[in-house]
Amino acid sequence: MEEKRLYRVLDANLNRLREGLRVLEEYQRLVCDDHGSGRIKSLRHRLRELLDDRLRAACLAARRAGDDVGAGGQSASEALRSDAGDLLQANCKRTQEAARVLEEYGKLLPVGDSFSRGIKELRFSLYELEQEILAGRRPQVRRWFGYGAREKRAAAFYLVVDEKFYSGRDLFADLSRVLETGVDIVQWRQKEGDDATFLEKAARLRELCREFETPFVVNDRPDIALLVKADGLHLGQHDLPLAEARRLVGPQMPIGRSTHSLEQALKAVEEGADYLGFGPIFTTPSKARPDPTVGVEGLVEMLGRVALPVVAIGGLDPDNLPAVVRPSRVPAVAVIRAVLAAPDPARAVRELRSRLAY
Repeated sequence: MEEKRLYRVLDANLNRLREGLRVLEEYQRLVCDDHGSGRIKSLRHRLRELLDDRLRAACLAARRAGDDVGAGGQSASEALRSDAGDLLQANCKRTQEAARVLEEYGKLLPVGDSFSRGIKELRFSLYELEQEILAGRRPQVRRWFGYGAREKRAAAFYLVVDEKFYSGRDLFADLSRVLETGVDIVQWRQKEGDDATFLEKAARLRELCREFETPFVVNDRPDIALLVKADGLHLGQHDLPLAEARRLVGPQMPIGRSTHSLEQALKAVEEGADYLGFGPIFTTPSKARPDPTVGVEGLVEMLGRVALPVVAIGGLDPDNLPAVVRPSRVPAVAVIRAVLAAPDPARAVRELRSRLAY
């Protein structure tokens, strides 16, 4: 092969690989607020280390972007991204395909053996990266919160189930009707009682949520979250440090953290929380010793500083929801008493959901 054409192939695919990695890195860093984006940055650095000055100069000299026959064409799949998942999938494949081309054509270089082997190692790292990005915690949590193919137009509905506030006769019968009506995320919370009861009822609600394909989160207890195979764990300010809870539940289970101030929210982001609870927005009797209210202004300020999905909680009801949701565009709202203490919990869910539009 003519040497200049070889370098032209290498240049085009080096650019394609760098660009794809940058798209993935910006999504993880700026959309997901994920400190794990540093791993993608390290892959870009590894690629740079494989290029010596001579190879870099030869590729640049061989570049012919102005008369590249492929510059003006664009397939239908290239012109459209239906959602963030599609965007991520396309760029994962883009990086892998570019790496394969570099690996094969790199074998024709004078130092092809070391370059090609380095690219091959990078390619396998890209396969792992794809699995981490597409099946990882952060994309999963974003789906829970309703980020999808279309612009998000309403807050997700997050129900915290604490039997202490239930005023009906058959909790699980009512929860079945509530789930059928439509709840986006369910959290089981038990502040009183023994561990055996906590486990038994959490397992029962886990099965009910599975029937309705609703994400199920356990409050406070990583051990019980693991035992019932919960979808997530939620920790309060006085529960285990997030790093220790992560050691227990493993790398795949999302962990949320309750926060009551901007400072606590920023700290939770730094510690690696996957989503945040924030409140109380208004005065609430749902806690024996409630934290000071943050109000709508505090919520708006926090949302301007944090990119993670956030659940507003505390004193929310059908009357005040629009005044919270519309100005803040908070990703989700959580209620306890507004559903559990209602005469008809399923009807209460319908009424609350009607107030979640931005």
